[in-house]
Formats: sequence, structure tokens, C-alpha cells
Amino acid sequence: MKWKQYKKVIFFHLILNIVFALFITCSSYYNTPLKGGKDVVAYLIHLCIIQSTFAGVLYILSLSKIVFKLLFSLLFLVLGGISFWIYSIDISVSTALIHAILTTKSYIVRDLISVEFILFLFLLAVVLFLVFKFYNKIEKRKGFQFFLPLSIGLICLFFVADKLRLKSFSTKLPYSLFYSTIAYMGEEDIPLKKIEKSSSLFLENDITVVFILGESVRADHLSLNGYKRNTTPKLAKRKNIVSFKNVFTNKTNTALSLPRILTNQSISGVSQDSIISLFDMVNSRNIHTSWIGNQLLESSYKTIVNTNNEVQIIDELRSFWSFHKKEDLCLIPELKKQINKQNNGLFSLHMIGSHWWYEDRYTDEFREFIPVVDSKYIPSLTKEQMINSYDNTILYLDNFLDSIISFLDSRNTPTVMVYISDHGEAMGEDGKWLHSHYKSLTNPAMLVWYSDEFRNRYEEKINSMIERSGESITTDIMYHSILDLFNIEDHESEKSIFFCEN
Repeated sequence: MKWKQYKKVIFFHLILNIVFALFITCSSYYNTPLKGGKDVVAYLIHLCIIQSTFAGVLYILSLSKIVFKLLFSLLFLVLGGISFWIYSIDISVSTALIHAILTTKSYIVRDLISVEFILFLFLLAVVLFLVFKFYNKIEKRKGFQFFLPLSIGLICLFFVADKLRLKSFSTKLPYSLFYSTIAYMGEEDIPLKKIEKSSSLFLENDITVVFILGESVRADHLSLNGYKRNTTPKLAKRKNIVSFKNVFTNKTNTALSLPRILTNQSISGVSQDSIISLFDMVNSRNIHTSWIGNQLLESSYKTIVNTNNEVQIIDELRSFWSFHKKEDLCLIPELKKQINKQNNGLFSLHMIGSHWWYEDRYTDEFREFIPVVDSKYIPSLTKEQMINSYDNTILYLDNFLDSIISFLDSRNTPTVMVYISDHGEAMGEDGKWLHSHYKSLTNPAMLVWYSDEFRNRYEEKINSMIERSGESITTDIMYHSILDLFNIEDHESEKSIFFCEN
């Protein structure tokens, strides 16, 4: 009889975890592109580990009837509702989603509530009823002395596995909801120095600067810089293009690199009593600033970005973890609207760029180099596939920048477009890929395009930039260079690529 009761407890938790995995945990894997049995097995193991670790949580909850019925109901319905959106439209559980939920934006609610969603919630409620019916038939504490230590061990396994696998567990349901909520609640404003606004109209406010922040693009994969493949065919035909081959950064992820690019902070890590936002400085001269992004704002630079006059994030419910995120060309119509409305100012675009998963970063017409990656499971891919797909994202970037230049050139106004990637990308050096290998990430791509009208007005600036294009520089120059374009003098002007001594 005793073993029979043990069997009931074990069978209940087995069914409970299968149900939980099907309705919730599996949603994080459903949209993952995989090919072949080896890939599926690898991700099935990953799923089983994450569900096993949460099985420990579910067991501890089940020890108290009141706690289980209250907390499990809440968890199952909330996480189940989120999993429906992940299954159906591949949204990302992130701080942006938490913000959207807490602020209950009407357009988000309208887009996400559907008949299918209501039916799914009804199904969850029916399953929940059946779970509780089974739960009432078991002796909750049978085998307590054995199952409790095992559950605690499984919970500890999560923290070990998540650390070893570079947080690949904490970014998936059910854990991603908790981690995103904690991150959202822990967001702090960066202590930016307040810049007083000028009371007079600034003399150089008729200039247009388009500042483009790329993602994971390394300089040596641009044919403009001598790469063996023709990855920049359209830019190569453009006049007034200057590429910088020797840019250095030691901040090899977005969260660390962007705060240094967008402020007077240095990559050297020297502490400063006051951090100054690039956009605050430009705003202080009564020059309009706007930010249009295809990446969610991270806490390390969110406060900086929000110093723009206008901030717009497209596809804000999908992060780079999503496999159905919008491509960067969607930024261009919004850029045109802003420029046509404001005419002049500083317009910043933040691309998703060449972030993994590469096949989601470009459209079919740019799939020139084949074979391409066909699975998210990197060990099953060849080096040729990885590099081909990555280089196709550069072809897409070439078209993206060329399209912007075409628009800017047609306006016949003093205009400069500055592009810089936040960092590079590992392409198999020492067997490393993505953002894991230091050396191959330290040389981001950078280039500048300028209109004939801008050169006519500021020939000395352009000549100085061309002279400096072969120098070894760091991303520290960006803050000073943008300010120099507007002839704003309150900075270390000698650090600008446009600096010229009178």
C-alpha cells in the first residue's frame, strides 16, 4: 500500500510536469529552427533539463494544498497566457513585455486578445480543474523525506546549468518571466549630467545627421575594406563614402558598448563624476533629436536614449531571441517620416543588424552566398554555412545603407550619415562563434557618407575625416564627432574625426 501511494505521487508529478511542459515550457522551443535528429535531441535535452529543474519548484508548492491551489493556478494561467503569444506570434518575454503588461497599453491589449486566445484560456482552466481533481486523490507528503531533498537539488541544478550555458535557461519560460520582472524592477536611471538649454537658436541647426548604430558587424567582412567577397556592391558605387578599417572597442556586447558610444564615457573604463548624453548636448542647442530602434532598450543605455526628443521602438514585443523579428528595412519609412516632419536634426537608427539568428536578419533576395544555416543548433552547422549567412546579412546592410543614402541625397541639403557597429562577431576563430570570442569582436565596421552640399560648406571637416580614415581609433571618437558635425564646442574636439585646427 505504501509503495502504491508513492507511485501515485510520482505519477501525479510526472503528469503535472508533462502538462506544464506542453502548455508552457515547450513554447520557448516551438519556433526554434532545427534540422535533423541530432538538433532535435539536443534541444529536447535542454527542454527536459529546464522542466526537471522547475519540477522541484512544483513539488515544493504541492506540499501545501492552499499554496498549491493558489500559486499554481496563478502560475499556470499567467504563464499559459504568455505561452499562447509565444506559440502563435513568437513574442519575447523581456522587460519591454513586462512594461507593456504593467502599463496596459490599449493597442497591445487589442492586438493580443483574440477568440483563439480566449479559447486557449478556457482550455487552460479545464486542464487546471483536472489537475486539481487528481491532486485531491494523492497523499501530498508521501515520500517527503526523499522527494524534498531531490527537489532542492533540481532547483540548484538550474543555477548551475544556467551559468554553464550562458543564461540560456533563464531566457526561457517559465524562468524568463521572473528574470524579466526582476530586471524591470531593478532598472535604474544612469546619473546623467543635466545640460542647460540655450535660449537662442543655434546657427548650425539646418544640418541633417543620420546616426546609424549597427549590430555585430566586423570591419573585415566589408568588401570596401578589402574583403574577398563583394559584400558591399552598392556602397562601392557611391561617391562620398569613407570607410574606417581600424576602429577598436573592448566592449564586446551591446549593453557595454552603446553607453560609451552615446555619451562622453570612455572604453578605457575611467570613472567620471558626470556622464553626458550625446542627445542632451544636441538638444541643448535647440536641435531636434529622434531615436528609431529595432532593438529593445537595455537598462544600461535606456536612460541615455530617452534623452531624445522622440523615441520609437518598432516590433517592441520581439527581441533578438525571436525568430520572426522584423528586418531593418522597416526602420526606413519611419526615418523618412521623421526627417520630412523635422527637416533637420540628429536622427538615430538602432539596427538589429547581423545579430544571430542570421537567417532572420535579411530577406530572400540577399541570400547570395549558399549554403546557409538551417538550424539554430550551431554544432550541427558547418563553418561555410555560418559565414555564408553572416555575409548575406552584410549584403542586406549594404542595401539598407544605400537606400538611406538615396533618400538623403535626393534632398539636396547639408547631410552626413554616420554608421558604426557596436562590436564585431566571432566567425569560427579558435572554434568560437557569435559574441564569445574577444579578439574577433574588437574591430567593428564604421563608415561615413556626406552630401555634396555638406562638403561645399565644410570642406575642411571632410578633408580631415578622409585623412584620419586610416588611423587606429576607438569608438570614443563617436560622441565628439557627432557634436563636431553640429559645431558644438563643449567637448574634446581633438577627438573628433572631423577636427581641423584653424
